[in-house]
Amino acid sequence: MKKFVTAVIAVLSIAMICALALAACADDALPLPEEESLSAVLEEGGYELVWGDEFNDDSIDHTKWRVGYDTPARRAGWYTDASDVVFEKDGALTIRTQYKQDGEYGAGWYTSWLDSATGYTQETSQMVHSADYQGFAAKYGYFEIRCIAPPCTGIWSAFWMMPDGDAAGMSENDVKGTGADGLEVDVMESPYHDAWGNSYNVHVVHGEGYSDTRSDRSATYEVPNMYSEYHTYGVLWTEKEYVFFIDGRETWRTSYSPDGETLGVAQVEEYLLLTVEVAGYEDENGALHPGVTLEDGVEVPYWCGDPNENDKSKTYDFVIDYVRVYQKAN
Repeated sequence: MKKFVTAVIAVLSIAMICALALAACADDALPLPEEESLSAVLEEGGYELVWGDEFNDDSIDHTKWRVGYDTPARRAGWYTDASDVVFEKDGALTIRTQYKQDGEYGAGWYTSWLDSATGYTQETSQMVHSADYQGFAAKYGYFEIRCIAPPCTGIWSAFWMMPDGDAAGMSENDVKGTGADGLEVDVMESPYHDAWGNSYNVHVVHGEGYSDTRSDRSATYEVPNMYSEYHTYGVLWTEKEYVFFIDGRETWRTSYSPDGETLGVAQVEEYLLLTVEVAGYEDENGALHPGVTLEDGVEVPYWCGDPNENDKSKTYDFVIDYVRVYQKAN
């Protein structure tokens, strides 16, 4: 019993330290730079629009996006492609998160997920809705989203990138600790809505895993009215570095070198993801546990809050005006 209590105290202490560290980062949040520099960077670099989605149609373009998730549950959310959860309307894509008492998989938070991973077919993925699905992946360029984040606790939206070979199970460049086999690049995330009552964004690059030694993250930037107004978030990915922008203002750059010597920048094509996460986890019996996480067999509060603190009679929308990709002209 003593060992169990000690373990609980230890885990709670770690969670508290992490929460305090994140709160400290939020207290030190930086305002966005005043100078807009992106337009000059793209013009001088000869970048041209090569792919995108303006979401101006009546339905989602299934040649570009897989919609849903390959298993119904992820963390503590149920993922679906239902038309009341993910849809295009009035020139925007909406991923709607809502609590359903009598949902398809039972009571819980329902949301969705879109990605553009290539290499999938109708035979290999239940998320492929069209025989003409192509997806999209690219190596180097400028990748941007214009969006409004969902105003909720313990539920967050994200625009990110992952190595395409990894997604399709075809990675041929698996070199641990480098960018040779790609990296997770988090351009925009919105988990701070109720944690500190403000609008914050942190750009993060993840290598092999999520430990500090395998991740690099920017300062925390305050984004005015992130949950009620459109903002743009983008990353310029070159052979040597990542340069991040919010509203056309440069916020951070990194070459992600995990050992100070090895080139960390991804060297393979990566695909795009538009997702919403619900804090918590799914246990071995398929039950969802919102607002907590499992560490060494002990449930501890999730660092960004409990989804069940939200008003379950309301819906929470991740609204995307467009996604655009630019590359250098040949």
